[in-house]
Amino acid sequence: MRLAIRGSEVTVPGVVGRSLEEASRRISRAQLVLKVRGHRFDDHVPPDGIIAQSPADGGRLKSQGTVKVLVSLGPRRIQVPDLRGKTLRAGRYQLLQRGLTPGFTATISSDSAESDVVLSQFPLPGEQESQSPAVNMLISSGRSRVAYLMPDLVGKRLGEVSRTLALWDIQSGEVHYQRLPGLEPGTVLQHSPEAGDIILEAGSVNFEVAR
Repeated sequence: MRLAIRGSEVTVPGVVGRSLEEASRRISRAQLVLKVRGHRFDDHVPPDGIIAQSPADGGRLKSQGTVKVLVSLGPRRIQVPDLRGKTLRAGRYQLLQRGLTPGFTATISSDSAESDVVLSQFPLPGEQESQSPAVNMLISSGRSRVAYLMPDLVGKRLGEVSRTLALWDIQSGEVHYQRLPGLEPGTVLQHSPEAGDIILEAGSVNFEVAR
């Protein structure tokens, strides 16, 4: 009786990693029945591949017994949102909401976009990505600033100098006064940045002036 029971058992073949079609053929040749017990996303097993099986490879079943398998749906695909025109903060928040990762950011001046606005991105909007990829963004730093070579303002009157600087969109910064006999009040004694230095548009110049 014991020998008869053992003789009706067959060895379960291994089908993990194989396609569902191939797994079905191997199970059928072993005089067993394949049953799909579910599907799951998997980053390593391609779609329709077998992720797991029960009983495992080498197990024993009676002839026409059932081998249950879990079938892969392939990697989960995520659609990349369009971040262009959004602020960097809003773009990062939208990526995290979708399970994506904010990647590297680079900045470039732009005359058409305000500061901190996304100009471009990679991967591009609408692409289907897997494994939560990082999305890199190019960010506007705002309008480019004009650079000027600082002139020598020593000996000039502060009022006249301030009006000239205003034409370049440069402001007068801190003004410190020093009493020096023989010099007309308001005469520039020194300034920072100094003559020959580079100063950017919307910058400021600090002065030391005679009182």
